[in-house]
Amino acid sequence: MKDLFDECQFADFKLNSRIVRTGTWETQSSDGGFLDDEVFTRYEKISKSGVGLIVSEMFALDHRDRFYPYCSNMNYKGFMKDYQEITDIAHKYNVPILGQLAFFYYNDGLNQKVEPNEISLEGIRRLQTEVIMAAKKFSFAGFDGISLNLGNNFYLARFINPYFNNRDDNYGGNTFNRVRIVLEIIKTIKDNYDMHVSCRINLEDIRKGGMTPEESIEIAKLLEKYGADSIQTTARTISYLYDDDELHPFLHKVTKLADSVNIPVILGGSLRDTKTINELLNKTNLNFISMAKPFVAQADFLSDWKKNGEGVSICQNCNNCYSKKKSVCFKY
Repeated sequence: MKDLFDECQFADFKLNSRIVRTGTWETQSSDGGFLDDEVFTRYEKISKSGVGLIVSEMFALDHRDRFYPYCSNMNYKGFMKDYQEITDIAHKYNVPILGQLAFFYYNDGLNQKVEPNEISLEGIRRLQTEVIMAAKKFSFAGFDGISLNLGNNFYLARFINPYFNNRDDNYGGNTFNRVRIVLEIIKTIKDNYDMHVSCRINLEDIRKGGMTPEESIEIAKLLEKYGADSIQTTARTISYLYDDDELHPFLHKVTKLADSVNIPVILGGSLRDTKTINELLNKTNLNFISMAKPFVAQADFLSDWKKNGEGVSICQNCNNCYSKKKSVCFKY
């Protein structure tokens, strides 16, 4: 039987457990961008708690991005020193760590908020170069890889979605063309850096004309073919999917996707207790579970779970930490 605290293989990494911590906002920094002491303490608690893999808080590319004030910053003068210390903390406990890149707007030099249909081929090359350079910065700071956020409503999620992308060139139209911008990025990173590339994708888009579950599988296959090492699933919204009879709101869709690729697939979304997680692991083909807000409520909760043999997160899923764009819990 599988257990969430199994030591297991994840691509080239050996993990201490099946739990992936996914970061969201980073607001605990000074005006100059330097991280506060609380951030290092948080990473210490997470790393030694028994977590398998860490995905950092979100990094944005540009200071004019919609969420830049709430994101990690790779452009301040202390980035390399601060994040080398962060990655060293994770590695001290044998935990691999990925830098998460997620940007909502893109500034192509002419338009600060250029949309997928408007960006020129020159702008696409500029975007690809900036993402590849971000991966290089992550590598220099000691990150083991990059997590490309192609999900939720971020820029690259819109670019690969037929609801938003109506281009008539090689970067629009069919699935391959819409995903081409990302496939070229992945191939360049894999050809030049020794880095794990994880892609976070939506399982579907409920808007008419948006991405379907079938297309998300096709996209996952393309990502794998061009070098992606793992897939993390999410959705534009999951509130409409909840069913009390299901262990997880999009369990059927993600298990079908996992059957379609030969790389690890990480399931995230509102999992809060050992019983449900272990039941899900043993009833499906899934092997890795992502959690975000429980680590905000209590950074080292996995230590208690492992010690007691069971546990329930104190996170009440109030969503205040996410909606108020704070990396701290408002209840504890």
